Amino acid sequence: MEQDRALFAQKKAEILDIEAQMAALVQCISAIREAQQVIRARLKSYKYPVLSLPHEIVAEIFIHTIPPYPDPPPPRTCPSTVLTQICRQWREIAIGTPQLWKTIYLVAYNLPIPQRRSFDSQQAFRQASLWVKRSGSCPLSVYVEDLRPILPVLLLERMRLEHLRLSILDDPLNKSASQTHFSLHSAPLLRSVIFRSTGGGIIDLPWAQLTFLKVWIERTADFRRCILRQARRLVHCAFYCRDVVRNTEGVGSEISLHHLESLEIRLNAGGGIQMDDVLESLMVPNLQILHVSEATLGPQPIETLKYFISKSHCKLKKMEVVNVDVVHPAAYHHAFPSIASVVIDRMV
Repeated sequence: MEQDRALFAQKKAEILDIEAQMAALVQCISAIREAQQVIRARLKSYKYPVLSLPHEIVAEIFIHTIPPYPDPPPPRTCPSTVLTQICRQWREIAIGTPQLWKTIYLVAYNLPIPQRRSFDSQQAFRQASLWVKRSGSCPLSVYVEDLRPILPVLLLERMRLEHLRLSILDDPLNKSASQTHFSLHSAPLLRSVIFRSTGGGIIDLPWAQLTFLKVWIERTADFRRCILRQARRLVHCAFYCRDVVRNTEGVGSEISLHHLESLEIRLNAGGGIQMDDVLESLMVPNLQILHVSEATLGPQPIETLKYFISKSHCKLKKMEVVNVDVVHPAAYHHAFPSIASVVIDRMV
C-alpha cells in the first residue's frame, strides 16, 4: 500500500511538472506571436524603394524595357503586357504610359497551326483595339496580317500610322487573305513599309511619301510599274521577287530615285526564267550600298554592274553579291577596285 501511495505521489508530481512546462511554453509562444505581429505590422507599413519612386520615373524605366521604336516586342513575352501583371500599382502605371503600346504586333502566320487557329479574328481585333486605345495620341508602328477585322482599326488610326508591316500570305486557313485589297492613302506620317505578298494580294499605299520600303512580291513588273515609279523619296529599298519574267514591253522610261542610298534586289531566276530589267531602268546617283543576288545580273554579271554604276554616276561604298555561281569571286574584286567594301557570297 505504501508503495502505491509513493508511486501515485510521484506521477502526480510529474504531471504538475509537465503542466508547468506547458504553461511556460504557452507563455513563450504567446511572446513569439506578439513579436510576429509586431514584425508583420512593420512589414505592412514598409514601402519598397521602387514603389516609392515617382510614377513618371517608373514609367520611364518601363519604356526602357521594350525594344526601341519601331521594332516589335517579342510576341510571346511582350514586356508591356508582363508589366501589367506584377502588381496593381505597376499595372496602373503601365496602362497609363502610351509609349508602351505604340508598337502593335499582331501576326499569327508564324505560329504553329493549332495556335494559329486559336488566334481568331475577334481576339486579334480586341487586342488591336486595346493597344490603340492605350497608345493615346502616339505615332503607331503596326505589324499585322491582313486579318480583315483588324483593318478597320488600322484605317481609323491611319493619321497616326508611321511604320507598317503588312503580310498577305497564301494561308490555307484563310483563303480570302490572298484576295485582300488593302488601300491606305491618307496616312500623312507613314514613312516605313514592309510588305509581303505570296498570294496575289493587292496593296495600295501612299508610296510617294515613303523613305523605307521592303517588299516581297510575285512579279517584278508590278513592283516597277506600281511602286518604284511613285516612291521617289525612298532612302532605303529592298525587293525580293519569286516570279521573275522579262518585261516584254521593254524597259520603258527611266526611274530616278535621287534620295536612294541603299538598294537590295533578290530575284529568283532559277529554272530557266529570265532576269528582269529592274536595274536597267533605275537611275540612283546617291546610291552608297548595293546588295544583289547574282541571278539578278543576267549572263554577264560584271558588265551589268558596271553599266548600272556608270549610268547612275553613283559612288558605291559597299557592294555585296550573293549566291555567286557564274563568275569567280576574285573577278568582282578585280573589276571594282574603287569600292571600299566588296563582299562576295558563293552559292552553297
